[in-house]
Amino acid sequence: MVDAFGNDISAVGIPVTGFLGFAPAGTTLPTPAEGGSATLTLDPAYEKAGLLTEDGGFEWTLEPDGDRQKFFQEGYSIPTGLADPTLVVKLAQYDRLARKIAWGKTPDANGFITIDAGGYIGDLVAFSEEIFKSGVIRRRVADVFLIKAKLDKSERGKVNGLELTFGLRRSPRLNNEHVGEWLIPPASTVAPTLTSALPSGQAAGQTVTITGTGFYGATSVTFGGVESPLFQVNSSTQIKAALPAGAAGSAPIVVTGPAGASTPRAYTRA
Repeated sequence: MVDAFGNDISAVGIPVTGFLGFAPAGTTLPTPAEGGSATLTLDPAYEKAGLLTEDGGFEWTLEPDGDRQKFFQEGYSIPTGLADPTLVVKLAQYDRLARKIAWGKTPDANGFITIDAGGYIGDLVAFSEEIFKSGVIRRRVADVFLIKAKLDKSERGKVNGLELTFGLRRSPRLNNEHVGEWLIPPASTVAPTLTSALPSGQAAGQTVTITGTGFYGATSVTFGGVESPLFQVNSSTQIKAALPAGAAGSAPIVVTGPAGASTPRAYTRA
C-alpha cells in the first residue's frame, strides 16, 4: 500500500524461497505470458539445482562495461553498449547435476569423473525464481556459460557449498539483450472493493483513477458493462483506467480479479 510519501512497503523484496533451474543451450524459453503465470510449468528440460546455501541466493550483476563516451558539449554522453554481466549462486547440494554443471562431466557407474581445472565450454539456459515475503514472484531467464566453479573450504559441521559464476550472453531470443525478467504481484484471495473513482464526468479515452483494495492480479475493468480499452494496476489499492466508448450518463465501475468481481461503484460519464 502506497502511503502519503509514495512509499510502498509491499514493494520491498524479502526473499523467503525460490529455485534455480538449468537446461541445455537452445532450450525453449518461457513466453512472456507463460512466465507471467503464477502456475508456470517449466519445460521438462530444466533441471532444478535443489537446495542453495543460506547466503548463496541469486546474485545478478548487470552493469555496463567501460566508461561512457563523452562529448565536447558538457552534459552529453552515451554508454559503450558493452557489458560483462554475471550470475553467481552457491549450491548446497553436491550431486549429479552440480557436478555436471561445474565440471561438465557425468559420473560413471562408480561415481567417478575426471576434472580439468582449465574449465570447459558449457552453454546453458538458467532460470531463477524468487518468492518474496509479500507474495511477489520474481523470475529471470538467461543464456549463460560457466566462468568459474569453487568449492568452499571443508569445515566440520558446516555446509560445503559449491559457488558457480556464470557469464550472460546477449540472446536474440531476448531482443539481443541479456536477461528476461518477470515481476508478478500476488493474486488477491479476496474480491476487489472500490472506494472512489476520480475525477467524475470523464469522457471516452480519458483516465479515471480508481481506489480500493485487492487490485493485484486484476483482469478487467468495466464501465457500465463495457471493457476499459486500457488499464494499469499501480498498486493493490489503485488502478488507472481509460473510459471506453459509450453514451453519457450512468456507467457503474466493476473491477474483476482472480477472486471475483467487485460490487459496482456508481460513476457518471460525460
